[in-house]
Amino acid sequence: MYALHQEILAPSGVEFAAWLKITATEGIQSNLVVARSNLLRIFEVREEKFYHVRTHRLHGIVTGLEGVKVMGSLEDGRDRLLVGFKDAKIALLEWSDALYDFTTVSIHTYERAPQCLDIKASFRSLLRVDPISRCAALLLPQDALAVLPFHQNEELIHPTQGDQIDVDSEGSSRSDIPYFPSYILDLPQSVSSSIHNIIDFTFLPGFHNPTIAVLFNERQTWTGRLEEAKDTCGLIIFSMSNSFSSWGGMSSAFTVITNITNLPYDAYALVPCTAGVAGLVILTPNSVVYVDQATKKLMLPVNGWATRVSDVSVVPISPAAQTRDLALEGSRATFISETTLLLILTDGNAYTVTLAMDGKTVSGLSISDKPLAKTTIPSLAMSVTTTSTHTGASNGDDIPCIFVGSTQGPSVLLRTTMTEEDDVDAEMNDGKNAGLAAGVEDEDVYDDDADIYGPSHAAAPDAKKKEARRRDEKKRKLKLQLLLADYLPSYGSINDMVFGLTRNGDKPAPILIAATSTSHHGGFTLFQRDLPVKVIKRRMHILGGTKGLWSFALQKKGNGTGDAKEIMMIISTDANPSPGFSRITIPPFASSVSSTPSIANISNNDITARIQGTSVGAGPFFGGLVVLQVMTGSIRVLESDGTERQVIKDIDSSSSSTVSTPRARIRACSISDPYVLILREDDTMGLFIGEASKGKLRRKDMSMLGGKTSRYLTGCFFTDHTGMLEKNISSPNPKIDLGQRSSNGLNNQWLLLVRPQGILELWTLPKMTLAFSVGTPFATLENVLVDSGEAVALSVPVSATTISATAAVSSPALPNVPAPVITRNQSQMQDVLMTPVESEAGDIGVTATNKEKAESTNSAKEMDGRDNGVIEQVLVAPLGETIPELHLFVLLRSGQLAVYQAIPAPVLSHPSPSAIETPNGKGVEPTSPTSVIPVATPSSTSPPNSRLAHLRLAFVKVLSKTFELQNSNVNGTGSGPGGGMISSGGGLADLKKFSRMFVPFKTPSSRQLDNQSENEIPTYSGVFFTGENPSWIISTDRGGVHLFPSGHAVVHAFTACPVLTSKDLRGGVIKGEFLIYSDEGPTLLEWIPEFELNFPLPARSVPRGRAYSSVVFDPSTSLVVAAAALQASFASFDEDNNRIWTPDASNISDPTTECSTLELISPELWVSMDGYEFATNEVVNAVACVTLETASTETGSKEFIAVGTTINRGEDLAAKGATYIFEIVEVVADSVLAPHRWYKLRLRCRDDAKGPVTALCGLNGYLVSSMGQKIFVRAFDSDERLVGIAFMDVGVYVTSLRTIKNLLLIGDAVKSVSFVAFQEDPYKLILLAKDTRHLCVTAADFFFADNDMAIFTHDEEGILRLYDYNPLDLESRDGRYLLMRSEFNSQAEYRTTALIARRTSTDTVVPQAKLICGATNGSIAAITPVDELAAKRLQLLQGQLTRNIQHIAGLNPRALRIVRNDYVSKTLSKGVLDANLLVHFENSSITKQIEMTKQIGTEVRIVQRDWMALEGPW
Repeated sequence: MYALHQEILAPSGVEFAAWLKITATEGIQSNLVVARSNLLRIFEVREEKFYHVRTHRLHGIVTGLEGVKVMGSLEDGRDRLLVGFKDAKIALLEWSDALYDFTTVSIHTYERAPQCLDIKASFRSLLRVDPISRCAALLLPQDALAVLPFHQNEELIHPTQGDQIDVDSEGSSRSDIPYFPSYILDLPQSVSSSIHNIIDFTFLPGFHNPTIAVLFNERQTWTGRLEEAKDTCGLIIFSMSNSFSSWGGMSSAFTVITNITNLPYDAYALVPCTAGVAGLVILTPNSVVYVDQATKKLMLPVNGWATRVSDVSVVPISPAAQTRDLALEGSRATFISETTLLLILTDGNAYTVTLAMDGKTVSGLSISDKPLAKTTIPSLAMSVTTTSTHTGASNGDDIPCIFVGSTQGPSVLLRTTMTEEDDVDAEMNDGKNAGLAAGVEDEDVYDDDADIYGPSHAAAPDAKKKEARRRDEKKRKLKLQLLLADYLPSYGSINDMVFGLTRNGDKPAPILIAATSTSHHGGFTLFQRDLPVKVIKRRMHILGGTKGLWSFALQKKGNGTGDAKEIMMIISTDANPSPGFSRITIPPFASSVSSTPSIANISNNDITARIQGTSVGAGPFFGGLVVLQVMTGSIRVLESDGTERQVIKDIDSSSSSTVSTPRARIRACSISDPYVLILREDDTMGLFIGEASKGKLRRKDMSMLGGKTSRYLTGCFFTDHTGMLEKNISSPNPKIDLGQRSSNGLNNQWLLLVRPQGILELWTLPKMTLAFSVGTPFATLENVLVDSGEAVALSVPVSATTISATAAVSSPALPNVPAPVITRNQSQMQDVLMTPVESEAGDIGVTATNKEKAESTNSAKEMDGRDNGVIEQVLVAPLGETIPELHLFVLLRSGQLAVYQAIPAPVLSHPSPSAIETPNGKGVEPTSPTSVIPVATPSSTSPPNSRLAHLRLAFVKVLSKTFELQNSNVNGTGSGPGGGMISSGGGLADLKKFSRMFVPFKTPSSRQLDNQSENEIPTYSGVFFTGENPSWIISTDRGGVHLFPSGHAVVHAFTACPVLTSKDLRGGVIKGEFLIYSDEGPTLLEWIPEFELNFPLPARSVPRGRAYSSVVFDPSTSLVVAAAALQASFASFDEDNNRIWTPDASNISDPTTECSTLELISPELWVSMDGYEFATNEVVNAVACVTLETASTETGSKEFIAVGTTINRGEDLAAKGATYIFEIVEVVADSVLAPHRWYKLRLRCRDDAKGPVTALCGLNGYLVSSMGQKIFVRAFDSDERLVGIAFMDVGVYVTSLRTIKNLLLIGDAVKSVSFVAFQEDPYKLILLAKDTRHLCVTAADFFFADNDMAIFTHDEEGILRLYDYNPLDLESRDGRYLLMRSEFNSQAEYRTTALIARRTSTDTVVPQAKLICGATNGSIAAITPVDELAAKRLQLLQGQLTRNIQHIAGLNPRALRIVRNDYVSKTLSKGVLDANLLVHFENSSITKQIEMTKQIGTEVRIVQRDWMALEGPW
C-alpha cells in the first residue's frame, strides 16, 4: 500500500534567527532570516516592520543560523547566510538579485566523520560564528567541532607568495572561494582532556585570534548526588592561531587562555559580554554567574536554591533581593548595552541584570526588583539595530532593538527606549549621602589625580555647586522601556486536535480544533479549509448575474444645486433569454436619514433599466459621473440614472464602401478611465479613449501596435499605485515624450498585451511606447521574467504546441540536466518531444507508458481541443496588506495558474536573460551562484531592435497552482473595471462554459466596520478567481501570497461592493462587501476579519491563558470538552498525614506538579459553560467521546465523555489512576446571562485504578482503557459503574488505542504496536499480530483504501511506519507478526491523529482513510493513500526531481527521508511519497515539466492529474 506524506502546515514559530543585510531594495534597513525545523523564512525590515520575502521548506532540519561577512561582502556590502543542519552539514548561502532568492555557494558535510557515524536523536548540534566572521564552528558528537575558516583579505589568502595566484582546474582563482578548507577539531585530544559532555560554546569578541569558550560537564550528576558531586561544570577559553600555506592549506595551533572549574552543575547557556567588557555570563536555573579570563567567578542568586546546590561565591545582595524567588529554566539573555543584560524568563517576564564596573573589571551583579515587561515565551533573544527615517537625519538614526524568537507564541521585535522619571529614593536619601558623596569625590578622586598627574593649579570645584548639581541629577533617573514594534505570528505546538462543525452562514463546514501552545500562550487555534465569509443574504435572484456582475460608486448630480451625491450602481448580465439580458440596479438607502445603500433590500423597483443583450464589462467613467458599458456588439456611455449618452457600434466601416459590416463579437474588455480596451472573438483588438471635455468616447490610434492585422489573446490596463515602474524606466533618448504622466510615478496607467505566440508586452500611456516585452519564457511560466529587449512583435498565430516545443529547446538547461541537441526544423522539434523515450523504470515504466498513452488520448478528447500553452487570462493588480505591491496573474487554458511579483530588475553588466529558474522550491538555479544563463527569444519574425524605452523590471513567481478545468471556455478571456479582463463567455448562453476571471478587490478597513479601532483589522488588497475552482488570492505582510478556496462549487461572477466616501454618509456601513453568483445563486457576503491569513489555512486564535492537553468534540450537542493543563504546588505526606518537607526560607518554594481541570466549552462564543476540578496531584492523560450501552435512551446507546487520569504521589510511592465517565446534560439557561441553550457536565462514574489510565476508546458499546501493563474492556452497568468483561496483558506504557468495528490497535511506548480482536461470546481479547521490535510509538491508527488495509504508527523520533497484516505471508509466521512495509522519516513527532473519510468518487461505498497528524513543532501533515500506478509514476518523478533540481542549501531530499534499519538489506522509504519534493514539479516551468516527464515516459497532464487528485488539506 502506498501513501503520500504532505505537510499542510509548516512548523510554527522561530527557533533560530539571523539578523543581517542581504537585499538591496530601496528603503530596506536589514533582513531577518528565521527557521524552525525544516522551514526557512526571509523577511525585510522596513521602519521596524516585517515584510515577507521568501519561504523555503528545506530537505533538512535546521540547527543554527548565522550571518557572516566574506570577501565578497566588501564589494557588495551584503552578508552571507550560514545554515547548520541536524545531520552535520553547513551550507553557505548568498542572495542573488537575478533570482531574487538565495543561492547555494557551498555545502560542507561531516556526516561521514568518525564522530557522526551514529548521531543520537538527543544530540543538539550548535552553530556559532566568530564576531568578525573569521571562522565558524559546528558542534559534532563526541565533543568535536567542525571549523570552517573564511578569507578576510588578500594577504591572508596568499601570505607567502602574494604575487602568485593559485588557479584550479577550471581556470578560476582560489581567491574566488570565500573559505579555507574546513577541518574537525577533537577538543579532548587537541585542547584539553577534561572537555566532555559539551553543553554550550561561543566565540568571544575583542581577541586578535578567534577565541572560543566551551562550557562542559566533566562529571555528570543529578540532584540526588549533590552531596557527592557538586559544581561539576567547567569552562575553557582557548584561541586558535591559524597559519596558511601558499596553496591555501591551513594549520591551526590552540592555546588555552583560561580553565575555570567548579561551576554549577546545572549551567546550560553562555552569553558573551561585549568587547568593552571582558568575560562571559553563564545562566543556570537558580543563578546568573559571571566569569572572566582571570578565573574570577561571581554568582548572583535569584532564589534560595542557588547557595544550596553550588559553592560558588555569591555577590552581596540587598535584604529585599534575598527574598526573591525566580526560576531561570529555559530563560534567554542578551546584552542591550555593555553592562546591561536583558534576561527573559519562560513566563515572559523580562528583567535587567546590571554589571557593576570597577574600572574595566566587573565587581558585582544586580538584578531589577520588578520585571521590565512581559513578552513571549523565548526560544532565543538577540540584540539588533534598526534604522528610523522619521528622525529627520539624512541616513536615519540607529535604534537598538531586541528580537525575541519563540516556538510557543509570537516572535516579537521590541524597541528599547530610555525615559526619565522621578527618583523618589534618591530624593529621600539625598541629605544623607550628599556629604559622603562629596567627600569621597573630593578626597579620593582628586587625590588620585594628584598622585598620577601631579598637583593641579586649577581651583577645586565648589562643594556646594557640586552637591546641587548631583542632587538635580539624582532627582531624575533613566528608565529602560520595551515597546512592541512588530511580531511574527505563531500558534506554537499542537497538543491535541479534533474535527468539529461550524457554520459558514447557514451551511455547516468542518473545522479543525487544535489545542496549541503552552503556559499563558495556550488556547485553541481553529483551522478551516475554505476562507470563511459571512452570508448576509442568499438567492437574490432579482439581481441575476450568471454571466457577470459589476458594482461601483457614481457621482449623481443634484437637482439644480450642482452638488453631487454618491450612489452605488450594480450592473448584471445573464445568458437567458437569448441573446442575453442585462439589468442596471441602484440599491435603495438603508433609511430616510442615511445615505448608506442597502444591497440586501433590493426590489424590482430599484432596477432602473433592462437591456436586451449580454454585457461584457462595465465601470465608472469620466471621474465617476457616467457609466461605460461594453456589450457584445457596442459600447454604451450611460448617465447615472441609466439613460444613454453615447452608443458606439463595433462595426467595420471602409471608405471604399458605403456599407458597414459588423465585426466579430466582443468577447472581453478592460476599462480604466479614460481608456477602454476590447478584444473580439477573432482576436482583434479595439482601443478607445474618453475626452472629458466633450464627455464622449473616440477611437485611439493603434498603428504602433501593428495595425488592424495584429492579434491578441488577452490584455488589460493597470495603474501603478507604487510608482516603481516610473522609477525604473529609461530611454536612450532623454527627450522622448511619454505623454502627461505623474512626476513621482504614482497612479500612472499602463497597458499589458499578450500576443498569440505568448509574448507579453507593457506599453506606456498616454503616449503608447513599448517599454517591456518577454516571449517564450512567459508562455511557459518560467520562474523569473525580465525584459528581452525586443521591439514590437508581429502577431503571428502560433499554436501552443509549437510554443512548448520551442521553449523546451531554447530554455536554459542545467549542466547536470543535459538538454537534447536538436538541429531540425520546427516540425521535427515537435516530433522529438513527443517521441517516447526509454523509461528508467524498466518493465514497470513501459507498462505504465502504454497505459498512459491511452489515458492521454482520452484526456485530449476531454479537453475539447484546449491548447495547454495558450494564455487565457492575465491581470496586473496590487496585492498585499500594509504596502500592496504589483503582481501579475496568469492563467493558461491547461489550468495552470501563476502569480508573479513585480520587482526592480538588477543592473547586469551582461545581457539580461529572459528567464531564470530559481532554487526556492519553484524551479532550478544556475550552477554558479552569480551566473546568469541567457535565454534566446524568438526573434526571426521580429523587426530590428528600435525600442524607445526600457523598463528595468522583473517578475518573480511567488505562487503556482494547477486546476482541473471541466469545460474550458476557449473564447472566454477578458478583463474588468479593476484592470482585469471581463469575459462574455464567447456570447454563448451556456452555463456549462465557466467564466474564469481575475477580479481585484479590497477588504474593508477598521473605519468601515462597527465597533473596531483602526489598528485592529488589517486591510487586504487581493484578487478573486472565478470559475469552477473559485479562490481568494491574498498576500499578507508576514505570510506572503496564499490561495484559499472559497467553498463554492462554482462562481460565475464576482464583484466587490464600492466604499462610499460621501460626506453625508451618516454612521452608515454597507452591509456586505462582496456580491457573487455561485451555484447557490446571487449571494451577498461580508468579510470576517477575525481570521489569520498568514498560514496556508485560514486560522482563528482563541486565547485562553492556559494550555490544553486533550480536546474532544461531542457530536450530539456540538460542544467541545477539553482538559486544561495547569501547575500546582506539590507536597508529600507520611503515613500520619504529616508533611515530609516544608520550605524553610522565603525564597524557597514548594515543587510544582501538573494538575488538570475538565471544561465544557461552547464553540460559538468560546466560553466555559461548566467544568470539573480534579485533585491538585491528578493530571488528565486522555479524554475520549465514547458511545456506551445505556438503558436511558430509546436506541440503547449514548455518547459519554471518558477521562483517564494519573494520581501522582511522589517519587517514593507508585502512581495511581482513575477512570471518569461524564454525561453532558442540558439545563435551564438564565435568560439574562445565557439566552441560548446551556449545558453542564454530570459525573456518572469514577473507577479507581492501581496504575495510570493513559489511553481510552470505545468498542462496540464498551469502554476500552489501559492501566499500567493491562488493557481492560468494561461495560457501563446501570449508568453508574464500570464492570470489567475482558482484559489482556500488553506492553509497558500504552500511548494510543484505536478501534474499527471489533478490531483494536494498541500503541506502546516500548513494545511498538499490537493488533487485537474482540469477541463477545465469550468475552475475550485475542492477539492477532504484533511488531517484534522495541519502538516508542506515540500514535497508531488504521489506514485503509479500497480493499487494502495498513497499520500506521509514528514514534518519538519522527519516523512513520506502515505495517501489513498478512497471515498468508511466510514472514508473518502464520500471521503472528506484523510486516513492516514502509519507513519514512517525517522529522516531526506526531502526538495526535484524526482519521477522516476521503471519497475519490460519489459511488464509493467504503471511503478511503486519510490521516491528519499534528506535531509538537506545530506542523500538520496529511497521510493520503495513493493508487499503485499513480504511486509508481510519482516515484519515478521523485527521482527526477531529486537529481534535476538544485535544491536550496544543496541538500539531498532522499537522504532526509531514509531511515536507518539494521534488520533489512534495503531502505523501505519507497512506499511513502514526499509531497515537499513533488510540489517542485507544480512550481516548475512548463519546459522543465516536459523534460522531466519525458525522462520517465509519461506526460505532463497525467502527472498533473495524479497530483491534483492527492492535493488538498481534507
